[in-house]
This record gives sequence, structure tokens and C-alpha cells, in this order.
Amino acid sequence: MSKIFTTNSEIIQMVQDNFGHTENYLVAMKHNGFIKDLLKWFINRLYYAMDSSRQFILYFDHQGIHEKEFSFTDKSKFLLIPWNEVDEFDINDKGNKIIININHLGKKYSYIVEFNNYLLKGNRERFAHLEKKKFFRESL
Repeated sequence: MSKIFTTNSEIIQMVQDNFGHTENYLVAMKHNGFIKDLLKWFINRLYYAMDSSRQFILYFDHQGIHEKEFSFTDKSKFLLIPWNEVDEFDINDKGNKIIININHLGKKYSYIVEFNNYLLKGNRERFAHLEKKKFFRESL
């Protein structure tokens, strides 16, 4: 699997292989705020193009958020962000997309989850499921 040629079925299989359940994940892209985007654009246009197109699989469970970046190799593992280390978790619903903001031990991460794209097929349904489950944060 590579970043460029990843299919929806490969993503589902990867989630199935790692977690067993395929309804608790979202496919997201890194999201930079307007100011950060503008700053990066001025500093280096190539960096901006590469950085803003990074895609991730975010899997949610009782332990926390498991994050994996799509890469040119599928050998990388999911990184766990435990719920007890998350200082802030909020969702900004924009209608056809959501923005997830996470503050993990003082470092802020932001992801954009779109609903209208072939690779992101099922994101809307999985988001509704995760929202009902409160993203498995009920223990906090």
C-alpha cells in the first residue's frame, strides 16, 4: 500500500487487521489553521504542499486515539494517544466536513475529516457512530 495508490478496501483491511472492528475509525487529513497555513506558504511552498496533504487513519477506542499516517510503506505502526493524556478534544462541524482538534500534553494536533470523497467513503456514517459513542471517552 502506498500513499498515492491506497484504496478504501486496503484501509478497511488495515483497520481490521489491527483492531478487529471497522466502524471506529475516520480517514483524515492534517489540518493547519489559516495563520499557520499562510506562514508555511511564505516560508516554503513545497513544504506547504507536502505538509497539508498528509493523510491519517484515526481509530478511536477506550484506550484513546490510534493514529497512523499513510506512507509509502505500510510497515509503520499505529501511534496511541491515550485519553488520560488528552487535555482537550473538540469537534467543529462544518456540514460536509469536521475539524478535530486535540491537545496532547500541550502539543496541538488538528485533523480535517471530509465526507465527500471516494477514499473517505463511509466517514459520515462512522463519524455518526463515534459521536453516539462519545468517541469512547465516557470513562473520563
